[in-house]
Amino acid sequence: MEKRYDITGMTCSACSSGIERAVGKLNGVSICEVSLMGKSMRIEYDENILNEEEVFSTVTSLGYGIYNEGQQPQGEVKSVDKKLFIRFIISLCLLVPLMYVSMGHMLGAPIPDFINPHHGNSQWFALYQAIISAAIIGVNYEFFKNGTVAVFKRVPNMDTLVALGSGVSFIYSLVLTILIFLGNNPSANAMNLHFESAAMILTLVTVGKWLEEKSKRKTGGEIEKLLKLAPDIVTKEVDGNQITISVKEVKVGDILVVKQGEYIPVDGVILSGNAFVDKCAVTGESLPVEVTENDFVTSAAIVKSGVIRIRAEKVGAETTLSKIIKMVKEAGASKAPLQKIADKIAGIFVPAVVMISLITFVVWLIIDGGFNPSHCVTYAISVLVVSCPCALGLATPVAIMTATGKAASLGILYKDAESLQKVCNLNTILLDKTATITEGKPKVTDFITFECDRDFALQLAAGIEKNSNHPLAKCVVEYAGNGFEVSEFEYLVGQGAKAVYKNKNYLLGNIKLIQNVNIQPDVKQLADSFSESGKTVIYLADNKRVIALIAIADTVKSGSADAIALIKKRNFKVAMLTGDEKRTASAVANGVGIDEFIAEVMPEDKLKAVENCQTVGGCVAMVGDGINDSPALKQADVGIAIGSGTDVAIDSADVVLVSEDLRTLDTMFDLSKATVRNIKQNLFWAFIYNVVMIPVAAGVFSALNFSFNPMIAAACMSLSSLFVVCNALRLLLYKNKKLIKEDNFMKTIVNIEGMCCEHCAKRVEDKLSAAANVVSVDVKLKKKLAVIRSREEVSKEEITALVTDAGYNVVSIEVK
Repeated sequence: MEKRYDITGMTCSACSSGIERAVGKLNGVSICEVSLMGKSMRIEYDENILNEEEVFSTVTSLGYGIYNEGQQPQGEVKSVDKKLFIRFIISLCLLVPLMYVSMGHMLGAPIPDFINPHHGNSQWFALYQAIISAAIIGVNYEFFKNGTVAVFKRVPNMDTLVALGSGVSFIYSLVLTILIFLGNNPSANAMNLHFESAAMILTLVTVGKWLEEKSKRKTGGEIEKLLKLAPDIVTKEVDGNQITISVKEVKVGDILVVKQGEYIPVDGVILSGNAFVDKCAVTGESLPVEVTENDFVTSAAIVKSGVIRIRAEKVGAETTLSKIIKMVKEAGASKAPLQKIADKIAGIFVPAVVMISLITFVVWLIIDGGFNPSHCVTYAISVLVVSCPCALGLATPVAIMTATGKAASLGILYKDAESLQKVCNLNTILLDKTATITEGKPKVTDFITFECDRDFALQLAAGIEKNSNHPLAKCVVEYAGNGFEVSEFEYLVGQGAKAVYKNKNYLLGNIKLIQNVNIQPDVKQLADSFSESGKTVIYLADNKRVIALIAIADTVKSGSADAIALIKKRNFKVAMLTGDEKRTASAVANGVGIDEFIAEVMPEDKLKAVENCQTVGGCVAMVGDGINDSPALKQADVGIAIGSGTDVAIDSADVVLVSEDLRTLDTMFDLSKATVRNIKQNLFWAFIYNVVMIPVAAGVFSALNFSFNPMIAAACMSLSSLFVVCNALRLLLYKNKKLIKEDNFMKTIVNIEGMCCEHCAKRVEDKLSAAANVVSVDVKLKKKLAVIRSREEVSKEEITALVTDAGYNVVSIEVK
């Protein structure tokens, strides 16, 4: 049984590793994965051995919160970065007077006499610092609470290191304060206090965690954008009247009205109206697409112009938008193989650092020949504070979450992090033909009969094909109508179908189906001619001869040839697999630039083709869309499904291309390589940082006057995590410059005076969108202009009148 949970309270990779170890040890658990970035846990367990209460109690005993996925109370989902910011501000306000008194006298700053140690007031000097630093510790008690619980549960984390570093500084200073009050060398002891270090460590780590949290939230920004695409209120039509209801109340079959500027709330079929819709958020396509009656539209597309009435087909969790969000969240929370090494190191990191700190303390005692706090205490604390398990733990997940979110905005959905990493190893691409290279919307181009009544042959073919759900069968039914009622219908995979009409057997399919039937010379000549021109040939025959030929053509997608060229530039081997006969396959392959193809394949042949490539060392990607592709998609190292394909194909795939444009493959390859490169950079930094900084903090280079105190160590630790997160955020800037599409619409740039807020921009956009032939309007408030895309030129007089009517002035109009 597989279950997912929301986890709260994790602060670093040692937290997630600790939960994984604890839950993974439970009897009955086979897999346990905890995502620090996704704040989630996925486990697979035997419900006959383990009950859910044990999982909950194990996690809560470690000091973390656990909820069933999606059931976390709203009160718990407070902004972590806001809490950290408040803690930082309070800490900073307390730290300034503390630092002024503790360090100011060294710089000659005036200090009140009653707390000036040089005027014999060492007791008040120490007490003042003790009180303020205690207050800062109180503000940041979370570090101590979480760190202590983690130690007792034997899963020490970053909070443990921070608490140790700050706590040791405070306790050491407190002991000196007691000695000062007892009159034991007060002046000397006053100069050895580390209260400011204890406070500074907590303040710097808090500000570092705050910046880290803000940056981490940006990595999930694409998911936040997707969530905002779902409208809360929709317009429903009931008995001719329009009412507004919550999107949660929409049911399958409801009639909804979507107006200009509104997002389509559910997946459905257009009953009436036409509009230009922008699918950019789902498919990554930058230009609006025209839709009209009987077209299928998906949620998250925005109506740029026009009004449509749609019948809801998929609602709630079944909509395209909901499925995309779920896939992106799951992919972001999954773990790449690269992360496993980092997780193992993070699991033993904290105990190792504590041991190094103790060794540092002992070694400096030996070197100094006695207790010298400026060496043994300072360096031991610095080692505790400078060490950073966070950078190591964040290196992979922060990049994965950023990349999967960015990919979703480009129309690419990775099922998990492993798939994203595997894409980088590919060297062979196998492509299905129908609906992958071609449009997948074939049409009957020719219907030729041989010594048979045409109407009879049409009705017979339609009667047989209406019982089949094959795409080519639908073409015949659309062309010929419903046809006769046949009996004993049987579909033969990879061949066609046979049926009985008026006690006579008939066959309808490809050449394999009619091997035992006499094929007349004129039939063969015509069939060869159709095949050579790239058409699929279907034979209609009785037991003796062919009575009709049906030629069906499927248009090659506009971007297929470009996609193949881009794949070849990467030195990949490319081959096409199709069930069509050889000449049809050859025509399509030659048209898009594919040199190798296998024709007349059955589903099991596609599977064998993948296995054969893998046998000779190929790392294979299979690209397909149909049920017959699913075995090959499963077997391939990376299965890639076209978003318009069947649910079976999508479920079998590792990557889904929401857009039907095959050129998105190039973006997928590019983004995967960029992500893995980013992960390696992060891991390199995390390892090198700790390898270099721990010896420096331990005072190894002190003889060269190169060392630092705990305050600088805390700053370095915070910056190391921030560096990793910011490096991953660079992935949000990714653009595939090879795929910038040309805009075939007419573009008009209008400079407008008087707009001052988003409401102004919206008013102008609504007015201009109402003009005839306008496809989309993009109002740029900061630049004070509007970009109009239209099928035909919109007159300057009409544009001026519309803008003026909105209450603004046109400065200039430029047509491109």
